[in-house]
Amino acid sequence: MTVLRAPLAALLGASLAASLAACSDATPGALDSDATDLAAASGVWRDPWVAPTTAMAPGPGLGTNGRVTRVVGARTTSYDVPAEAAASAELAVATASGWAPTSSSCSGSVSVALAGPDGALASLVVTPSGGSAAASVVALTRHHLDDDWSVPDTIDRTCLDGGPSDLAELPESSEPVRAAELPDVDSAGWQTDGLDDDDAALLNEVNADLAAKGLPELPPMQLHTGENWRRAPAAQASVAADGLDAVGRTLEGWTLTWTACGGGAPTRATYVRSFDHGPAVAYVTVADTRASLRFTLPIPEAPVDDSVAGLAQLADTPCRGEVEELTVVGTPAVLPTELTPVAD
Repeated sequence: MTVLRAPLAALLGASLAASLAACSDATPGALDSDATDLAAASGVWRDPWVAPTTAMAPGPGLGTNGRVTRVVGARTTSYDVPAEAAASAELAVATASGWAPTSSSCSGSVSVALAGPDGALASLVVTPSGGSAAASVVALTRHHLDDDWSVPDTIDRTCLDGGPSDLAELPESSEPVRAAELPDVDSAGWQTDGLDDDDAALLNEVNADLAAKGLPELPPMQLHTGENWRRAPAAQASVAADGLDAVGRTLEGWTLTWTACGGGAPTRATYVRSFDHGPAVAYVTVADTRASLRFTLPIPEAPVDDSVAGLAQLADTPCRGEVEELTVVGTPAVLPTELTPVAD
C-alpha cells in the first residue's frame, strides 16, 4: 500500500488555468487521439496526487486552428487553511508521487509548474480566500503528433522557500500543426449517436443499483451536436455522512481504491464496482456531515479501460479519524469524463 504524506509546514504550490479549447484543422482525423495518447492520459488519471475529477486524452479541440490540446486531467480542492499551507501540503504529496517543481510564483496566488512521471507536466495554483484557499491542479501529456513538447529542468527551491519567483506557464495546446505535415488518415469519428445494447444494459444495471440505494439515476450519454466529442454518462448525489464508514454503508458492494484527507482539505475517495456489462466509478468528497458523490460510466464506443475494475481494495485508510498532514493512500479509480474519438 502506497502512503503519501505532506506536512502542513512544508512549502510550495503551482500555476496554470485550464483552457480546454484548442485544435482540429485540415486533414480529417489527423489530429485524433490514438491508443498512445489514451495510455499516457490514463497514467495521469491513476496518479495518486493528480486524482482528477475531469479526465480526457490529448487530441483535437473545438476550434479550427490546427492545434492539439494536451490537458488530460483537472481538479479543484478546497482548503480551510491559508494558501501557503495548502500549497505546501499539495506539493509534498506531489513530490512523493514523483513530481518535481520546474518554476514558481508567489504573487497573489501560489503557483508552481511541475514535471512528473513519463514526461507529464502539471500546474498547481492555490488561490487564497481569507484564511482559506482553493487548489487547482491541471495535468498535461504529449499528443502523439507533438514535435514541440519539452520537459523543463527541475528546481531545488520554489518561491515559497526562498527560490526565484519566475513562473513559466505550461503549454496547454501545441503550436499549429501545418496541414502539409499531417498524416493522411481516416477520421476516427463516433459510429452511432447513442447507446448500443451493451451500453444500455450497463446503464440499466448501474441505475438499478443506485435506485436501490436511494440515489439519483444516471442520464444516458448524449453526443454534443456539432462537436465531435462525448461526455461520459454521469450523475451527482449528496448524502448525509460524517466520514468514509458512512459512505461505505451507502455504497455497499463498491470497492474503495483511494483516499486523501488531512492538511485542511476535505476527505476525498474513489470507489469502483464491476457490473456484468462493465465498470462504474464514484468520486466522493466528504465535508462536515455530508458527502458529495459523482458516478461515472465508460463513454460509449470509447476503448474500455478494464484496469479500473482491477484496482486493489484499500483494507484500511487513515481517513477514519483526525489526520493532521495531507495523506494520500491507494490508486484513484478514474474513467474519462470526455473524449474525442480514439483512432485504432
